[in-house]
Amino acid sequence: MSFIYLWRNREKSPIFSVNWLKQWVKRLLSISNLISILKLTLLLKIKRAQIGELSIISSKALIEGSLNQLIVGKCSFIGQVCMSIHAEIKISSYVVINDGVKLLTASHAVDDSAWTSWAKPIIIDDYAWIATDAIILPGVHIGKGAIVGAGAVVSKDIPEYAIAVGNPAKLLDKQRVKELNYNPVRGVACYEAWLGKTK
Repeated sequence: MSFIYLWRNREKSPIFSVNWLKQWVKRLLSISNLISILKLTLLLKIKRAQIGELSIISSKALIEGSLNQLIVGKCSFIGQVCMSIHAEIKISSYVVINDGVKLLTASHAVDDSAWTSWAKPIIIDDYAWIATDAIILPGVHIGKGAIVGAGAVVSKDIPEYAIAVGNPAKLLDKQRVKELNYNPVRGVACYEAWLGKTK
């Protein structure tokens, strides 16, 4: 559980020192946000979603479908997104998915008179960044460290470290740096109050 992790890995200062007092004031001021994050994570786990250590999913996210098909790695940040889970959604570790993003795992066959539905999984690898209002369509695999630009509509796989923008999404000539080593949730106030500022 995340609180046990936070407690064990908390920043420690000599008791009653100025830093110790500051740490505990920050922790008390941010406790309601921390409780909200932990409650939502616990609720999703009860409904059989797999959520990794310290990952944050916004309480304003719209998640519909089979929660047992939602897998999130550790230390990922998922904002006010819409997830339609009719096939597996696998979000790896250190991923950032900004507000307004839609992850859609199902659609309808337009060439079928019965308008049958079909579903395919979405896979998002470590350190990927999906920017505001992007739409990820069924069957898409976003590679490690890849960036999907704001408002992009992605219907095809994005290779590792690639940058995709536009509707339909197209790859830019440049790539993202390959030595990625950051933790996107460490800067969230209620975690920072326990773990300290990122180095």
